[in-house]
Amino acid sequence: MEFTYDVFFSYRHRPLDGEITRRTFNAIESYRLPDAMRRRGFQDIRRAFRDTEELPVSRILTDTIDKALHATNCLVVVCSTDTPSSEWIDREVATFIEIGRADHIYPLLISGDPETSFPPSLKLVPDILDRVMDIRAEGNDIRKMMAKEETELLRVISGVVGCKESELLREHKMRKNRRTVLRAVAAAAAFAFVTAVSLGLMNLAQGYRDAAQRQEKASMRILNELTYDLPDQLTNVPGAYGRIAQILRQNTADIDAILRLSTDREGAAYEAAANYEKLANAGGVLGRYDEALRAQDEAIGRYQALLDQGSAGAGEQLASAYGNRATLLNAAGRYREADEAYERAITLLRAEENPDTLLLAQTIFNIGSNAADEGDAEKASAAFEESLALLEQLPKSREQLEASAKAYYNYGVLRYRQSAYEPAEEKLRASCGCFEELLNMADSLQNRGGYLQAATMLAACLTDKGDFEEADECYAWAIELAEGMLADAENTSYLRKLADLYNNRGLGLNIRGRYREAETYYLRSSEINRTLSAETGTPADGALYALSLLNLGENAFKLPDYARSRDWFEQGLKQYERVLDSLGDFDRAQYYAWVSYYELIHPRDNQAALDAALKAVELQPDSLLANLNLAYACLYSGYLEDADSLLLQIAKLGGGLRETIVVDLEAQRNAGMESAHRDELLEQMR
Repeated sequence: MEFTYDVFFSYRHRPLDGEITRRTFNAIESYRLPDAMRRRGFQDIRRAFRDTEELPVSRILTDTIDKALHATNCLVVVCSTDTPSSEWIDREVATFIEIGRADHIYPLLISGDPETSFPPSLKLVPDILDRVMDIRAEGNDIRKMMAKEETELLRVISGVVGCKESELLREHKMRKNRRTVLRAVAAAAAFAFVTAVSLGLMNLAQGYRDAAQRQEKASMRILNELTYDLPDQLTNVPGAYGRIAQILRQNTADIDAILRLSTDREGAAYEAAANYEKLANAGGVLGRYDEALRAQDEAIGRYQALLDQGSAGAGEQLASAYGNRATLLNAAGRYREADEAYERAITLLRAEENPDTLLLAQTIFNIGSNAADEGDAEKASAAFEESLALLEQLPKSREQLEASAKAYYNYGVLRYRQSAYEPAEEKLRASCGCFEELLNMADSLQNRGGYLQAATMLAACLTDKGDFEEADECYAWAIELAEGMLADAENTSYLRKLADLYNNRGLGLNIRGRYREAETYYLRSSEINRTLSAETGTPADGALYALSLLNLGENAFKLPDYARSRDWFEQGLKQYERVLDSLGDFDRAQYYAWVSYYELIHPRDNQAALDAALKAVELQPDSLLANLNLAYACLYSGYLEDADSLLLQIAKLGGGLRETIVVDLEAQRNAGMESAHRDELLEQMR
C-alpha cells in the first residue's frame, strides 16, 4: 500500500509535549539511512505529519486528521501524564486500530509511566509495551531526553522502512563509529587515529554485548507476557480467546526452551506450569475440554514435581491446579470425576500449615456447585454455607467479591430449584450486589457476564413469585447488556448465559399467555444451545439444547399448534436420550418430567405419564417441574385428592406459579383433554 505520510504524530499541545514533538518531527524527517541499508533497497523516510493546532474537545476527528491517519504508515503517540485526558488523542489511536494498523503504533514516553500516561485505546494494544520509546529524564531535561531519543527513534524508523530494528541499530552504530573515527583522524595524528579506531571497536563489541543482553531480557519479557500479561489483557477483547489459545499453543515449546536456559530453575518451572494453566483456561472457554484437560494435566505434573522437591508454596499451587481440573470436568459434564479432583484439592489445602482461606472457600464452593449439578442438594447447601462463612472472614477485595458473587449465585439457583423463592431471591440479589461492586472496580467482559447470569436468574425467580413488573425491568436491562456483548461469540461460558437469558425470558412470557413473543426467545435460546452442543459435544450442552426444544414444544401446545408441538417434543426427548446416561440426577429428573408431560398431552397415555412423573420425583423430590407434572398426571388418572394437594401447594409458592397452572389447565382444556374436576380447580386458582 502506498502511504502519503510515513509517520503521524499524535500529541498534546502542552509546552513539554509540543517541544519534544517538534524536535522529534525534525529528527525523523531529517534522518538518513546508513549506506548499507540503502544498498539493500531500503528507502529514507519521506514525509511526516503533525497538526499545529489543538483540535476541539470532540470525539469526531476533522476530515484532514482522519484522512491523514488513513494515509499514514506509522503512528507515534507522544505520551505524558497530560495525554490520557485528551479525547482526540484517544480517538486518533482508536482510528488507527480500527483501520488495522495497531502493530504500527509507537508510544514515545516522555513522562509518567504506561499506566498513567497511555490513553485508554493504547492500553488495548496487546504488544504495545514492546514498542515503547522511553526517553524520560529526571526533571524533564529536554537535552537529556533528546540524547536518549537518538537510539530509541530507531524503533519507529525500522518500522517505517521495513527493516529489522537490530539491523538498523547495528548499522547506525557502525556509521556513528566511522564518523567518530574520521573526526579523530582529522583532529589528531596516527596515535589519535589508532585510539579512535580502538575505541570504535570497543564500542562495537559493547554494542554486541548490549544487544545480547537485550535479547535475553526480551526473551524473558516475551515469556512473561505470553504466560501472564497477554492472556489476561486479551480476555477483555471480544473474540480473543481463540487467538490466546493459538499463541500459547504455538509458543509452548519455545517457552520451555527459554526456561531451560534460566538460572532460576524453580521460578522457570512455576512459569512453565502457569503457561499450561493459561492454555487450559483458554481451551475451557472455547469448549475444547479434551485439549484443556491435557494442558491442565501437564501443569499438575509440573506442580507435583515441585512439591516432591520441597518447593515452598507448591502444595497450594497443586491444590489450585486440581481445582481448575475439576472445574473443566464439571463444565464437560463429568461430575463424578470433578468431585474426585475437588476432594484432592481440599486434601492438599488442609495439609498446608496456613492454607489460603480464599482458595479454600473457592474450592468448597465449587464442590457445592458440582453437587448441585449432580442433584445432591443437601451436600451443595452445606458446601455453600461453609464457603460463604469463610469468605465473610476476609477483607473485601476484588477476589473476595468474585468468589462471593459466584457462591451467592449458585446457592440462589439451588434454592430456586427447590422452589424456595424468598431465600433464592435473597441470595441472587446478594450476587447482583457483588457484581455491581466488581463492575465499579473493573468493567470487564467477565464481570458483565457474571452480572448478566445473576440478573437472569433473579428475573426468573421474580416471575415465578408473580412480581411480573419488576421481572420485566430486570429482563429489559439484562437483554440490553447481553446484546451489547454479542461480539464475544466464541466464549462458550458467555453464550450459555445468553441462552439462559433468552430461555428464561420465554418462560416469563409463556406464563402470561404471550406465546408468540415467548417462541421468539425460545428459538434464540435453541439456536445458541444447538451450536454449543455441536461444538463442545458435552452432555450438559446436549441437555440444554434438549430443554430448548421441549420449551418450544410446550409453548406450541398453548398456541395451539399441536403438530409442531409434538414434533418439538419428540426432537427434544430424542436429544435428551442421547446424553441421559452421562447426566446427574437433577437433569435426569427433568427428562422424566418432560416425558410425563409429553405422554399426557400427545399420546394421551395417562398411565405412562404417571409412571414417568413418579420416576422424576423419586430422583429429585424437590423438583418443581417433576411435582407439577405429577399433579397433572394424577388429575387425568383420577387421583384427584393428590392432584389438588400438589397443585394448591405449588400455587401458594408464588403468583407466577399460580398463573402457570391456570394457563396450563386452560391449554389442556382447549386441546380436548377430559377432566370433570379441572374446572373446579381453575375456579380455586382464580
